[in-house]
Amino acid sequence: MSDEQPIRAWHFGPGGVRGRGGMGRFLAYLIPTLNRENPDLACRVVDTYGPGAFWQMPFWFAGAVLLLIWNAARGRVDLVHVHMAAYGSIPRKMLLVMLSRTFRLPAVVHMHGADFVEFMDRLPKFMFYFFINRLKNATFIVVIGEYWRYYLTQVLGIPADQVVVIHNGVPDPRKDAAFAGQNLERADHRLLSLGELGPRKGTPELLAALATPEVRDLSWSATLAGNGPVDEYRDQVRRLDLADRVELPGWIESAQAWRLLAESGVFILPSRMEGLPVAILEAMAMGAAVVTTPVGAIPDAIEDGVTGLLVPAGDAPALAAAIARLLGDPGLRARLADAARRRFEAQFTIERTAERVAALYRQALVRRE
Repeated sequence: MSDEQPIRAWHFGPGGVRGRGGMGRFLAYLIPTLNRENPDLACRVVDTYGPGAFWQMPFWFAGAVLLLIWNAARGRVDLVHVHMAAYGSIPRKMLLVMLSRTFRLPAVVHMHGADFVEFMDRLPKFMFYFFINRLKNATFIVVIGEYWRYYLTQVLGIPADQVVVIHNGVPDPRKDAAFAGQNLERADHRLLSLGELGPRKGTPELLAALATPEVRDLSWSATLAGNGPVDEYRDQVRRLDLADRVELPGWIESAQAWRLLAESGVFILPSRMEGLPVAILEAMAMGAAVVTTPVGAIPDAIEDGVTGLLVPAGDAPALAAAIARLLGDPGLRARLADAARRRFEAQFTIERTAERVAALYRQALVRRE
């Protein structure tokens, strides 16, 4: 590779319709920023999932494998960056790592999966150690928070110099021309939750908390936006007699999500398992007060009583108390939102994330040499 040739980094992860989730949104933020801020990089995404039905995914993945083989054999790839969740994503992405090493290409594994620990705990012993050894084939493993660094190094035994913490990042909406000149008024008593509806994201606890007398008797409205069993939760909202206060619009596009964040006073994500949710970082960036749980890497961003409120996962009464506390204390809401915004600026901008990823690429190429 000549000095004039940019580093051709190929990212393997979700795109199209399946890119709408947290990992897909992160990639949509990261790739343009990497290319814009680093003239020595040329990054592209290879969709390993496809935009269609789930049954089509194996064909898309097979196409991604063939594309890597064809281009790596012709010297058109300098580095492979695979974005990995859990379950079926792990063997697929490990195959890409093994192919990368076959062509003597640096391979970066970027771990996003909230339920990776659960997946590993369920594996038979021989599969457990097989996947650990495959992970060790990567040049670097990127984790999105300190919890995940501890798990990989102390529980799985991955060498510490192979594991790098790079937090997720999101764009600064205050620098986005889409919001310039818009008269978006924040409603302090408007509650918002973004993410796939279901037990993992704490949707049952959130609805139970909203139905408690201490929250129900206050003035508020709520939007719970995300895919999943939307109709089932709409039925539950009706049974709880909350239909006039809780809206479930289903999946919404990114621009609408940012607009809702700008108009909402409190963001709530009571997840039972997480990586580092992009939605929480977006809420911090937009200046909403955050209520969430101390799972995964969330404590890297949300410090209880400082940048948000943390409640135990699965604890609907504690969640109700936190919501009622914020609804009843405008000063606390403002202090938490302001501190969260400052922490976002210091640690979680997409520019900071891209800077660290670019530096890791250069280090990986030097390590190869």
